[in-house]
Amino acid sequence: MYDFDYEELGMKCGLEIHQQLNTKKKLFCRCPSKLLGKKEPDFTIKRLMRPVLGEMGTFDKAMLTEYEKNINIEYQCYNDEICTYELDETPPFSCNTEARKIALKIALLLNSNIIEEMHVCRKNYLDGSVPSGFQRTMILGTDGFITLQTGKKVRIEILSLEEDSARKIKTVNKTNYFRLDRLGIPLVEITTKPDINNPDECRECAERLGLLLWSTNVKKVLGSIRQDINVSIKKGTRIEIKGVQKLEWIPTLINHEISRQIGLLNVKEELETRKLTQRDVHNTHSDLTEFFSNSSSNFVSKEIATGKKLYGINLIGFKDIFGKLLIKDYRFGTEVSSKVKSLTGLNGIIHSDEDLAKYKFSENDVKTIKSKLNSKEEDCFVLVLGTEEEVSKAITTVVERVKQAFKGVPPETRKALENGNTEFLRELHGGARLYPDTDSRAIMNDINEINEINANLPDYPWNVIKEYVNSYHIEESSVKQLFFTGKLNLFKKLIKIYSDNPSIIINKILNTTTALRREGKDIDNIKESDFEEIFTYLKNKEISKEAIEEIMIMKADHPELTIIEIKERLKLESISLEELSKIIDDVIDTNIDIVKQKGMRSIGPLMGEVMKKVRGKIDGAIISREVKNKLSLKLKELK
Repeated sequence: MYDFDYEELGMKCGLEIHQQLNTKKKLFCRCPSKLLGKKEPDFTIKRLMRPVLGEMGTFDKAMLTEYEKNINIEYQCYNDEICTYELDETPPFSCNTEARKIALKIALLLNSNIIEEMHVCRKNYLDGSVPSGFQRTMILGTDGFITLQTGKKVRIEILSLEEDSARKIKTVNKTNYFRLDRLGIPLVEITTKPDINNPDECRECAERLGLLLWSTNVKKVLGSIRQDINVSIKKGTRIEIKGVQKLEWIPTLINHEISRQIGLLNVKEELETRKLTQRDVHNTHSDLTEFFSNSSSNFVSKEIATGKKLYGINLIGFKDIFGKLLIKDYRFGTEVSSKVKSLTGLNGIIHSDEDLAKYKFSENDVKTIKSKLNSKEEDCFVLVLGTEEEVSKAITTVVERVKQAFKGVPPETRKALENGNTEFLRELHGGARLYPDTDSRAIMNDINEINEINANLPDYPWNVIKEYVNSYHIEESSVKQLFFTGKLNLFKKLIKIYSDNPSIIINKILNTTTALRREGKDIDNIKESDFEEIFTYLKNKEISKEAIEEIMIMKADHPELTIIEIKERLKLESISLEELSKIIDDVIDTNIDIVKQKGMRSIGPLMGEVMKKVRGKIDGAIISREVKNKLSLKLKELK
């Protein structure tokens, strides 16, 4: 789809990785470091957020953007799992030593220089994700690197130890609801330099960082690792893409962002060709409400009947600009609409570069709009529908975004979407939001402690992967999956018990567990010790590999049962070849008509009948072999 010359474009890319650490307690208090699932909160509190001046005497633009959204904040809280620190009613306690040591190990694996005297800083957030309005963070390592498969080194700018934010549950009627169980869980933030020069390189770097993190003591559950991408091209600017949930999204997101930036630069050039400037864009808008209370557009007239307003603005010389394609199914008009949605909560905008018939506007409606807005053939008009406050803010947003088009690509933070596109999230954060935390003293990293951790670092995961691929003849992707599912240690234990066929272990602990979880089975009820017992039975030929899934299902449904009790309930005692032979003979005799009719093609139905009787008691490959032999002999007799 894309055929970019990334070097010619001057593409630069950097990563920000956030990974929760696997500690018992939170970073600055002693509350449990765990999520509470769907447990209903014991009480709620409301907070109002406002921006504050940074040390340089300026406001952070992203904070101002959040403030202008006019969103209410409500926190869901628990009596036993949170304390007054999370509510910003108590200063921080001492920093979690367990978390700091895990972060030190990660920093050393990334070849970083360790900061011996760390200072806690406050990083402002006004989106409500932290009740205090700031996150506590400290730089622990600098100037590291990670090596890619090609030998290229991607520099690590900083590694910070910080507390996680609250998790957003929902947004209802301009109120954001956050749950405080995640707030304060320790995490590391790894920021690379913009050394990455193509999308595949970025994916590999993200994967290697993820593998390295998951080879240490971090939380290995869905959502515990989050990655953001920073992308720019030579004539564009840095764009931060947040919420990249899957590695396979990375190349598409980067290519789409490059295409978007190229498209915006083309818009800039087109405006220059038309000899338009920012001075041609005016915030002069008209109230069209009274002219459309009985419009042929039902949705417009219905909204007006509820008290909504219809405002319009004319953009001189902008014909076909809003309709200009930036990416497939994504136009400049979508770009403007995305920002309006984010800042006002409206569903979007209507503009004259799109097909107005889909809104059921009549020819007279369009004539009225053009007349009232004094819109000429070479112009583009924009309509917004909402409350007076919403439409006024929306018009201002449209004007500001259109003015930014004259500069090309505005720096901003965008949210990753599953289809590979992005949408406006907020302005790009700057340095004005970071300042020292007056409630915390300096934290020391002792040189002896650093040396001790450095002497006991684990091997790099890509070396482990190569070793496992060569030793056990399994796919590289399977070993990576063991890392990313946190099951490498389980595999190590099981391969010592049952070394006959590593693929069976891989299949059961990865594929079967995934399949059963999708079916609604509580796989967490199957402990590592259960798997060890199951594979011991397999090694001793007391069960067949076909029995493993049945045992897993029953253990998931009945965690109170031991594996031996499950084995007895399922009647999984192994049978001899002699017993199997008798069962096969009985099945063939019972189905002799099918055998006469289909010959060797009857093996499928016969296998099905035999499996019903002996499933889990003897290896399936043996059953298949014996059925085939018996069927061949029977067919010779029948001749």
